[in-house]
Amino acid sequence: MCLFTRYTARLALWLGVTLCPLWAHSGSLGINPIRVDLSAARPTAAITLSNTGGTSMVVQLQVSKWSAAGEEDRYDPSPDILVTPPIFTIAPGVSQIIRVGLSSASGTDRELAYRLFVEEVPSPPKPGYQGLQVALRLGIPVFVEAAQATQSKLQWSAVRTGADAISIQVGNVGGAHARILNINLSAPGESRILASQVAASYLLPGQTKRWNMRLSRPWQGRQVYLSATTDQGVTHAELELQSP
Repeated sequence: MCLFTRYTARLALWLGVTLCPLWAHSGSLGINPIRVDLSAARPTAAITLSNTGGTSMVVQLQVSKWSAAGEEDRYDPSPDILVTPPIFTIAPGVSQIIRVGLSSASGTDRELAYRLFVEEVPSPPKPGYQGLQVALRLGIPVFVEAAQATQSKLQWSAVRTGADAISIQVGNVGGAHARILNINLSAPGESRILASQVAASYLLPGQTKRWNMRLSRPWQGRQVYLSATTDQGVTHAELELQSP
């Protein structure tokens, strides 16, 4: 990261959550695919980076272990995933294939998660330049399957935090990640939506997250019906509203 100057700001664009699953464009860089799944049976994968702009780009790669500390994501340097080449230049209209692979066999009882950071190295500013340079930084999710088949398991709870607000919390007690796209709340037996939330969030094993959802109308029920769209389909739960 020492290649960045004091004039450089970083723009973090988290891929794999809000973008389409087949192709992503950000600035002048195209990436395909925007998520990697590895296992003992599939220890390597290829990613294509394409420069769709009009100038050459210098790009460097770094892999971090992705874990959860409560509700927060944590990233730490890791030698578990190898990536090559680590730094390169892409000319306009040219594509570069990068290789991603396990440095050793996977043997854990939980899925492991990493982020492959694709970072643009900006040219040094010209003498006297006082503007702001924005460097592109993309985080590609890399998941490594557990030794034995496992899956996510979500546990939901709801707390009334005000006359027109409910806090929804979800914990992943399974052994694989879940990707939560949106959450809807309604009164039991009713189809009309009380509250809706775009989540667009990964939930790693052992991680919890919460959303404070504002109700669309006054409502004082004691139970709420939850419908959440995930990467595994739609999940439903009828929840008792707890006190703060």
